[in-house]
Amino acid sequence: MAQARERVKTERALRETGHKAPSAGYPRATGVEAIGTTASCIALGVVLPFFLHPFGVSPRVVLPMHFPVFLAGILLKPWHAAIVGVFTPALSMGLTGMPTADQALRMVPELATYAAVSSAMLSIFPVIPGLSERLGRMAAMFIAMLVAMIAGRLVYVLMSAWMMGFQAPAYYSGVLVLPALPGIVAQSILIPPLAYKLQRVLTK
Repeated sequence: MAQARERVKTERALRETGHKAPSAGYPRATGVEAIGTTASCIALGVVLPFFLHPFGVSPRVVLPMHFPVFLAGILLKPWHAAIVGVFTPALSMGLTGMPTADQALRMVPELATYAAVSSAMLSIFPVIPGLSERLGRMAAMFIAMLVAMIAGRLVYVLMSAWMMGFQAPAYYSGVLVLPALPGIVAQSILIPPLAYKLQRVLTK
């Protein structure tokens, strides 16, 4: 009984000082909000590359599909987020011809991994302790995205090896890492604060 009272007091103190205990859980969009968020992220993932191509912007540099996929990973439960990762490149291929069929075969599991892993990571580590509620959640989002980026790129390599055979490591770094550095940096800076604001709106 004394331990239960102490836990309640600790959680109340954390809330009053702007902190949240990890046991407080991670807020997710549910119901109609989850359906709308899923559809919106898919639509954004189809539209962004379509509007960037006429300007000669390489998708390998900007990674336009990755932005809504990581947003989905942060805002949605893992299976909802994975749906965004699967349908975004598939619908884009069918509607715009981008990516090509062989690229889509690699991107579907890659993007689904980004979304599902980032979502699952946030279920396990919803907030970094010792920080304010806002900074703690944003830091957790950043770490979740980083782990998901590594996992997704490994999936892409495995799919490429299955389809074309293993290539030299320089090929994968030249295709997956070096050109994508601007997009990776932009995602890391822009997505956590944006997702935090959207999360508060969707889960009120």
